[in-house]
Amino acid sequence: MYLPLWDHPYETYTLHFENGSNELYKFWPSMVKGINPRGTLFDKASGRMLSNDADVEIGKEYYLLKRSFLPHSSRTVKVTKLMQQRYGGESWILASVIASEFNEDAARFFLDFHYRLTDKPISLRPIWPLFVEGESNIKHNQTTMYMLVEGNTTAFQTSPFTKVDPLHVKAEQLKLFKVKCSDRQHLISVGRSQALQYTYFWREALNQEGTCPEISVTDFKDTVIQPGETDVLPNKKTLLFKSPYDGEIVINHAGRIDKRDIKADESAMIDGITYDTSIHVMIGLDVVWQIEFKRQVSDVSSNEMEILDELIHMPGPSIPVPHALSNILLGMSCYPQVCLWIRRCIKKGSIKEQSYRKLQHMYRSMHMNQPIRPY
Repeated sequence: MYLPLWDHPYETYTLHFENGSNELYKFWPSMVKGINPRGTLFDKASGRMLSNDADVEIGKEYYLLKRSFLPHSSRTVKVTKLMQQRYGGESWILASVIASEFNEDAARFFLDFHYRLTDKPISLRPIWPLFVEGESNIKHNQTTMYMLVEGNTTAFQTSPFTKVDPLHVKAEQLKLFKVKCSDRQHLISVGRSQALQYTYFWREALNQEGTCPEISVTDFKDTVIQPGETDVLPNKKTLLFKSPYDGEIVINHAGRIDKRDIKADESAMIDGITYDTSIHVMIGLDVVWQIEFKRQVSDVSSNEMEILDELIHMPGPSIPVPHALSNILLGMSCYPQVCLWIRRCIKKGSIKEQSYRKLQHMYRSMHMNQPIRPY
């Protein structure tokens, strides 16, 4: 928990527990470091004070609170005075500071205030098994968790103490730890001279149900398309998608997979939709919308043997197998016996010319959403 400074900065703060056990001081000290009058940094976005020896990032803006005078700006560190106020006869100044480059001068500027300028700040991330992440806690239901630590760190600690196995990773400033979760709660922290990043492990059943994002799917007439299975192709064989989050559209056409990115609040278009096509909208690992276009089985299978017999006994000369026959094969999966015969022709390397013309006619009729008429 972070608490406000109120109207006066102090160098130290005392932590008391009302009706609490002194054993709690094993986890948090009774004396907490406050504002260093020679200069203390705060994260501008959250307002939180940075711990001593914490990482400072390039291009990120911070508040600097210090007594008496401000340091000057340089080519790589911009210092902007925001306000000045007196407390008990002392003058305190609040300024904005931001580093534009990673070099020796910029690093020395922040080191004078006991902070480290870095292009790889410390991060502490769980990666497996599944978990639910909150602002400062990780909820899970496992006996073991794997944690990835990035940045310049020298200490990985748990409280209460539990078994931690470091695993080998072939990457600079990247460490992987296997943490045994024997208790319901654990505090996990990483740092150097003191904890700089931390999180709480909280073990409980993960039975919460999240709300599914609402995906907008329409055709060219702005008709809303419902998910599920359908035998009607969309207007102009095109669908328009819009999602509140970044995601991915996965198109499966007769076993051929195509993937398209979809950006948050931006429209994405999928055209050329035919039968034997399924479309899934993915956000993360979740399928949030799906549809499958299938021709009615009764219209397809009832006359397949008649079609096959006609293809086999077509008169006329044979021709070498055209390249387009492979595409026709992919688009006629609803005729399994015809597909088997086409494969034999491809393997043999020849097909009757009239048989090939009939297959072309069938293919065009199927993918223009029209009934197959006699050839």
